[in-house]
Amino acid sequence: METEMNASFLESTFKGRIAVLGGGPMGIHLSTFLSDKSEQIYLWYADRKKAERMQRERSAALLDETVPLPPNIEVVYDFDFLSAGPWIIVLAVPSRLMENVIDRICTTVSPEESHIVLSFTKGVVSTSTRKKTGCITFSDYVARATEDSDLQIEYAAIAGPNLLLEMRQNQHSFFSVASTGEAASSIVEEFFSASRCHSKTFEDVKCLELSGVMKNPIAIACGIASGIPECGSNFEGELISLGFSEILNLLNALNLSAESILEFGLADLITTSTSHSSRNRAYGQRFVRKLISGEDQPNLLERIELFFNPREFIQKEVSQSESHVEGAYSLSTILDLAQEKGIELPLFTVLFEILTRKVSPAELIRFVSKSTTNDVRHISKVAGKRAGLSLASGNEFQQALCQRVLRHINSQPGMTERILRQAKLIVKSLNKRYEEAKEENSSTDLALLPREIQLWEEADYSFEKLNVRDLEKIVEFYVHEIADAYNPFFREMLIHLVAPTRFAISGFKPGGGLPKIGGFVKEIKSLATRYDILYTPTHRSHLDSIEVAFGLRWLGLPVPRYAADKKVMASPGLARVLKALGAYMVDRKRNRNLLYLECLTQYSTLMLEAGIPTLVYPEGTRSRTGGIIPIKTGILSTSVEAYKHTGSEVLVVPIVLSYENVPEDLEFTGKEDHLSFRDFLFKRTEVFMDLCEPIPVSRYIHEDDPTLSISLEITRSWQAHHRILPNQLIAKLLLESGGDISLEDLKSLIAETILSRKGNYLTRDTEEIFERGIRVLKSRSFVKVESDFLKAVDWELLTYYGNMVPDPT
Repeated sequence: METEMNASFLESTFKGRIAVLGGGPMGIHLSTFLSDKSEQIYLWYADRKKAERMQRERSAALLDETVPLPPNIEVVYDFDFLSAGPWIIVLAVPSRLMENVIDRICTTVSPEESHIVLSFTKGVVSTSTRKKTGCITFSDYVARATEDSDLQIEYAAIAGPNLLLEMRQNQHSFFSVASTGEAASSIVEEFFSASRCHSKTFEDVKCLELSGVMKNPIAIACGIASGIPECGSNFEGELISLGFSEILNLLNALNLSAESILEFGLADLITTSTSHSSRNRAYGQRFVRKLISGEDQPNLLERIELFFNPREFIQKEVSQSESHVEGAYSLSTILDLAQEKGIELPLFTVLFEILTRKVSPAELIRFVSKSTTNDVRHISKVAGKRAGLSLASGNEFQQALCQRVLRHINSQPGMTERILRQAKLIVKSLNKRYEEAKEENSSTDLALLPREIQLWEEADYSFEKLNVRDLEKIVEFYVHEIADAYNPFFREMLIHLVAPTRFAISGFKPGGGLPKIGGFVKEIKSLATRYDILYTPTHRSHLDSIEVAFGLRWLGLPVPRYAADKKVMASPGLARVLKALGAYMVDRKRNRNLLYLECLTQYSTLMLEAGIPTLVYPEGTRSRTGGIIPIKTGILSTSVEAYKHTGSEVLVVPIVLSYENVPEDLEFTGKEDHLSFRDFLFKRTEVFMDLCEPIPVSRYIHEDDPTLSISLEITRSWQAHHRILPNQLIAKLLLESGGDISLEDLKSLIAETILSRKGNYLTRDTEEIFERGIRVLKSRSFVKVESDFLKAVDWELLTYYGNMVPDPT
């Protein structure tokens, strides 16, 4: 009889009775995913204004992209539509709203019909509700409401591991299902079983719900641990093990079988606690980072609230977060439940005390290691910025660098011999360069190369004839050539002189003197006084260092020392000026000279160790294609070495520079060989500089290849934060359309692209992109408009600017 009822119910509801409650990322994903399962989907969102806007614009924000809503999805903000017929109701609402949503469902749906509730929201009812009703989980609450209202509702709780980001990327996901009836389980299997979606059915609903909600605080704890330098994967593994034991303890205290949790609960716990896509883990990482930086200090009213009502403080703090963090909401309720059952949950208790600022995050170390000493009272000063050499330059710094290079070479067996065996090849290469310098009249090379050749010939003679291994004079030569001669007064004077001049030349247009700045400005300003900084910008132009220096100075951030190609320092006089501005010389033609590379690497490392903010270009050279170049990890490794040598945190700050017009674009496309000073002054129009989220080196120091991990994170940041300008987008769309497209089709394509392709667009206004993009491209004669068609004229330059639009991350 029940099987017949289930079959009848499935047949009737599949015709058009699906409601998804929850307008957050999971609700939007589920509604679009299920849109082909039903004639109509109702997507309920509690916020009336947002619901009306989504319905009107037919699009919604999902993770980092805007997705179009299928035509059969109707966005609503009330429950009236549920009053007639049978329903399959999919719940994806924050747990704090769950009780109210269940109440409204039970008072709205028809008691004459059968209904099924599929809940992706796991949780326990509030302490007050539990004391009033005796319910513990949401399935208990639904059962009680159903009984009181004489309703026919089957309830299914759905757990993972099924991270939203991975489901969106069509990666393998798993659905653990426990229900109060066969129909609910059958529908879950029908809805979510696919080649990369796998479902398993279990009997114990309450066990699945409790394990699903208790994993989230453990993930927060793992996120906090990941921000403590002493804690790596070993520590997090032990933390997860202890947390899992506490889950089992509470289940036993509730007389629930823990057998099935070993199958579904453990996988979900590990995934949520360790994945970079986990919202709860990410919340823990943000919490400890802000706490260490001092950015997150509670004000007077918040301190009073912390004293009298710490639980309310946590929930209020989480509500200000960008995403729902269920672990913080449920933490106090879990502790109340444990207290009622007379058991202790030490890990959950420590986490609660950390989130309410009663103890330091380092208390996790004490708990996990069962330490009773005071050695773990405080997080080590990995965050501390070292003092004393923050303005280091000149002879003292160069002498320290020479000693360090020689010490490092001598400490590696056979390294000195390897370097000296290169001497003959180096001399041969230098002689060839000297002849080229004569032809090109390169005054810097003409001044420096004869001395370098002489030093290598002397070192080679001493090694071959006298068996003497002496590199000291060559090291001194390279260090002197590389080192800056930073003069803060001179740099400040030049910045105050050049910026207004550029502004005037631009016709006093906004952005004419300085780049337009965005991104994580507030957070970086808070961290810069405490941590050593390594800036890592994209490299598009010789102007990059100037743009970054002007932008950082305008923000009040420390202006870094930066690498300048020897080619840029075309004369000894210009070299002295640039070095006074904080530039150190890099000769990319010496990319196989072991001794030179060692001097360059140690120079950058020592600056970071001394607390000097530094800038390096991880791409190694200016991008000739317009797109992002794969990162060269050599110079980037200095951040890891500096951290290892000092124990002081180094923050890598990716920066994305986006040019409306790159002064060297004609050079990169083979249309000009030499640029004049006038090109750099007048071809520059608007430049955008976005500061990406800082990357603490300590986060990756325990990995097999920290530098590689940091470089991948930098690339992801560049792709996500690159400011996509109208002329870049139109150049890309025009080329993808074969170089010829009607203006109306172009407008439609722009609108479709900004909806379907996530990116950091300068504007999402289709008309503004259309008009501004075409205007910029026409002003450079890259395109022309004929008979309401946009046509490509300069394919090379259109390709160059179109490549600036990054691939979706």
